[in-house]
This record gives sequence, C-alpha cells and structure tokens, in this order.
Amino acid sequence: MMKGVEKYGVRIPFTPAGPFEIVWNVTYQCNLRCKHCYENAGQKRPELSTDEAKQVLDKIAKLSGIGLPALSFSGGEPLARKDFFELAAYTRKRVGYLSIASNGTLITRDNAKRIKDAGVDYVEISIDGTTPGVHDSFRGIPGAFERATDGVKNSLEEGVDTCIATVLHRDNINELNKLIGLSKQLGTRFMHFNYIPTGRAKAHVELDLTPNQRYEVLETIGKEIVGLYMQKKGEEIKWGKSDIKVDRFFSTCPQYASVTKELSQRQGGRFMVEAHYATKQGVENVANFLGGCGAGRLYCCLEPNGDIKPCVFFQTSKETVLGNMLKDSFEEIWDTNPLLWKLRIREDLEDCSVDGKKVGCGECPDKYICGGCRARAYSYFDGNVKMPDVGCIHNQPLWEKISNSRN
Repeated sequence: MMKGVEKYGVRIPFTPAGPFEIVWNVTYQCNLRCKHCYENAGQKRPELSTDEAKQVLDKIAKLSGIGLPALSFSGGEPLARKDFFELAAYTRKRVGYLSIASNGTLITRDNAKRIKDAGVDYVEISIDGTTPGVHDSFRGIPGAFERATDGVKNSLEEGVDTCIATVLHRDNINELNKLIGLSKQLGTRFMHFNYIPTGRAKAHVELDLTPNQRYEVLETIGKEIVGLYMQKKGEEIKWGKSDIKVDRFFSTCPQYASVTKELSQRQGGRFMVEAHYATKQGVENVANFLGGCGAGRLYCCLEPNGDIKPCVFFQTSKETVLGNMLKDSFEEIWDTNPLLWKLRIREDLEDCSVDGKKVGCGECPDKYICGGCRARAYSYFDGNVKMPDVGCIHNQPLWEKISNSRN
C-alpha cells in the first residue's frame, strides 16, 4: 500500500503500485456455449504454451517488487486446459491466494481432490437457475445443470471454499430467491455477476436488467448479508463473540456498496459491502479506499495469449489491449497507460443531460465508493469509459432514453 502512495500519492479511491488481483482467462477452450460469454469461448485461437504461461507466472510473482496477492484462473473453462493442474501448482508457490472461476461441469470427485491438492483456496461455480431448464438454456448444453451442481458438492466434500456464481438477466431474475436458498442449503457463498453486453452477450442486449430490476436484485442480496451482520453484532453485544460468518453474499455490481450502506442505515447500523470485496463495518473511508469498480486499478485481466486488459468485461479491441505479458513491461503499463488512468480518476466521470437535468456518475455522491461499472459504460457508449453506468437506479432516465431510441 505504501508503495502505491509513494508512486501516485494519496488518491481516492486508492491506486496500488500493482494490482491486488489478476483474473487470467487462461484458455479459450470451453465445453459449454453460454449466451453471455465475454470471451466468446469455444473458438480455437492462439494460447500460451505451458512454458510461456510459467514465464508469465514468474513475472507475476515479482510485480512491483512485491508480487501479486491473488490470482484467479478463468476462461473459457480453465479445467479444459490439459496442463491446468500443473499451472495451478506452479502458481500456488508464487501467489498468495489462488482461485478458480469454473462452470463446474468438469469438477468430478477426482478433479475436486486435485484442486484441493494443488492448493486452490476458492472455487466459484456458475449456476444460473435451480432447474435444468433455466440453467441449461442459458449455458447452451443439456446436462450442464446436473454436472455443475455435482461440481459444487464435490468441491465442498473436499473442503474447498466454494461459491455459487449467478449471472442474473431478464430470463432468470425470478430464480434469485431460489438460488439464494440453494446456496444456503449447500452451505456455499453466493456471488451475483453483473450482466454486461460484451462478447456473445452483445447479441443479447435485451437480456440486460433494467435499473429497477438491478436495484431489486442488489437489495435482495444485500438484505441477506446485512441481516447476518446485524445478527453477528447482536450476538457480540450479548455474548462477547459470534461464530456467524457474514461474508457470504456478494455482487460484482459496484452499486452494491451504496445499497448495503442504505440497508444498514435503515437498521441503525454502519456497514457496507464493496463489490467483489469483504464486508466493511463502520468505516466508510475504507470503502472510499477500495472504491467500488476496480477495473484497471485494483485488478486487471490477462487473456489466454498473455494480452493485458483492464477488466474481463471489456470488449477486446486495440483500445482495451494494453500490452502483452511476454512482450511488454507490466509495471510501465500499470504506471502510465492512459486508459488505466481514465478508469482511476473519478473526478473526470461524465454526465449526460436528460430533459435538461444532469444524469450520470460524475455528480453522484457515491462515486468514490461505487463509480459505476466502467465496462457497461464502454459497452453502451461506444468505448467511452467515462460515461454513466446506465444500469444504476440513479441513471434510470438515461436508461429509458437509450431504450426508447432502440425501439
């Protein structure tokens, strides 16, 4: 942290000297055909060899002179890569925290044991409905639901910290309470993923949630975690301690911080949850430090060929590919790339005018704890990352204006 202050000064939100986390889409290979896939996985394209991937991991271990705190393997389907377990074991010796984002269908009992033995700390498995009809229609392959739920159970049996990850959209939003129930029943964490019209999802913009729907989703999930927090707080007051685990219900929407703050205040608490990150009790300055959307600031993305991007949800283009791990200096990119600094400076966020009124993230009082999803802005405004996140409840008039122009 001090290195970030030395390099860039005291900033709100904070910009570290190197990313806290890298999400590495380690392969384009995938055994499913999901409608929303940001990687458009399944098409054969050049990927790093095992030796090249290890070279990248060696570089990651030395980032900014301190290394990388956390790395998550994603894809595609990371387990579809033949050398995955070799790379996972190699990573474990070089990175503090190792996780996998998987569709779960390849996590057999044997593979769950291999995941555990490789030292993987956390497994996130995609489940988008509580029936095969809902899940399989979105994931594109019959039988995916049964195999994904088996993957969750197999991971849990091996004692791996396991999370059900759900992409909520127009066709499965009514499954939310059932999915939360499934998570509670199985004893997993729960993560809601923002639907972003990028990759294959660009052809299904109509599936995106309205701002009202997104707010209802965040409020539903937020009530779960705020409820756990209030229970824990009550037990600590009464007994001096509590075994309740609060950090179980999350969302990748940066607006989650604002919603959980509001929910907590209604119950007389001071509590919020930063998107992706841990729960924060009573200290909004910590939320300002983390700052909601972390694209290109707290985290970044690697592609299967070693290309560097600010976030997995940014469409791959000349503008969003910042360089390559084997060809360019990561530190130089992190320090100087203009797109990264556009993503980091909240004072430069832009507003729009709707019926003579300013609408957007630039004027929002929560821009330092949220900042809006920059990938959504990029998608809806032809690559302008400073524009408003039209998925936010406060930007409803802009959403309606854009929606009406498309009809």
